[in-house]
Amino acid sequence: MRFLMERLVNRSEPDMGQAPPFDPIGAVAAQIQRIVECRPYVGLGGARVCEFGMPPIVDTGIGLPDHERFGARLLEAIARFEPRLRAPRLEWLATGRALKPYALVVHGTVQVEDQPSTFRFELPCPDDLA
Repeated sequence: MRFLMERLVNRSEPDMGQAPPFDPIGAVAAQIQRIVECRPYVGLGGARVCEFGMPPIVDTGIGLPDHERFGARLLEAIARFEPRLRAPRLEWLATGRALKPYALVVHGTVQVEDQPSTFRFELPCPDDLA
């Protein structure tokens, strides 16, 4: 099942004749990345305008209990905005790095051609992308 943004972004060129192959695992990973990167917006007077997204993790605190609260909120967002991921769970991995002591890994299953497929996605850190 493709979401609207995936259909808009993955349009085939008219000369190609067919749409590019759809990767459900990659689509779920991209949606989780969007959830983490987007920020909820609260308007004037506390009116919730857009609840899609997560607050920045750096605003939550530095300890593992703070990170676990962030993870619980992320699981709620995944359940709401990424229903293709079944039985989602999070894992915090110790990295041994001072500036990034933990890495967040999302696990679950995704239906791929009527078969459950294992899903594992480690959220990238901005310094990992450079």
